Amino acid sequence: MSSKSFLFFSYIIILFSFNLNAQEEEEDQIPFDAVIQSEMGGKRVKFYGNTSLNFNQAYFSNWISGGESSLTVLYRLNYNFNYSDRRGLVWDTNVLFSIGTTYISGNKFLKKADDRFEISSLLGKQINQFWSYSSLFNIKTQILPGYRFYFEDGIEAREKVSQFLSPGIIQTGLGWYYKRSADFRLNLSPLSARAIIVSKSFTNDLLENATYFGVDRERSVKYFFGALVSGYYRKQIMKNVTWENIFSIYVNYLEKTKNVDFDWNSNIRFKVNNQISGNFVLHLLYDDDLIGDLQVRELLGLGISIDL
Repeated sequence: MSSKSFLFFSYIIILFSFNLNAQEEEEDQIPFDAVIQSEMGGKRVKFYGNTSLNFNQAYFSNWISGGESSLTVLYRLNYNFNYSDRRGLVWDTNVLFSIGTTYISGNKFLKKADDRFEISSLLGKQINQFWSYSSLFNIKTQILPGYRFYFEDGIEAREKVSQFLSPGIIQTGLGWYYKRSADFRLNLSPLSARAIIVSKSFTNDLLENATYFGVDRERSVKYFFGALVSGYYRKQIMKNVTWENIFSIYVNYLEKTKNVDFDWNSNIRFKVNNQISGNFVLHLLYDDDLIGDLQVRELLGLGISIDL
């Protein structure tokens, strides 16, 4: 990509960001997340969420102190469906999709900035105003292939190390669900099954006693049984600044019970106006079967945000 093409592409993104309009009511008349709500014979249905396009850009030309031009684009969709009725049936579903890429001047390949796809669905039967019996289903994976980049004879090369559903993590659980409001919910599943699924194309050529994301040689799945605690917490820190947290903790009853896996995704969203917004994401993940070390992902971006 030439410098002129890079500048033109950056200009198009900025122009798009400032000209995309969303019809919203005055901020003091609706919550931060716009809600479509209907009453149908005792049934209550809500659809709400947020979509955003963020980018970071740097450009250098003949800059004596040095520097590399770069462009990062990140798209995120977080959408919810909530259902309840007079019989005490509760059904909450969340879809999270986030994907991004980074271009660095002089690099042969684009690099990932983010790649996540997750669906969580919970079906419950109310015990009282805040507590319900619950059954949980969750699946998370990536969309695009992941690569390990390296140099060979001075030439940049890459090797595919992951892809869609390799790995894929599926969890189900039975337990109790606590929901005080749309801003806080907690699910306790002392009986939880979990599976890591992969393609055999990654495990067929493994060395003896080696594993691929915890899955043994020539296998495509590994099963777990344990306890799962998961939840969601959102707080408005100040006007137009919202702190959102999605978290889960898993303990395996069958092996390595002292190894507690956890996933904490923290997102601070701030709105400049109805179209322009920014966010700071800190994602901490530890899963002894995926990789025996703490995974950290941090993103800071400015772009457009639309409440749905």
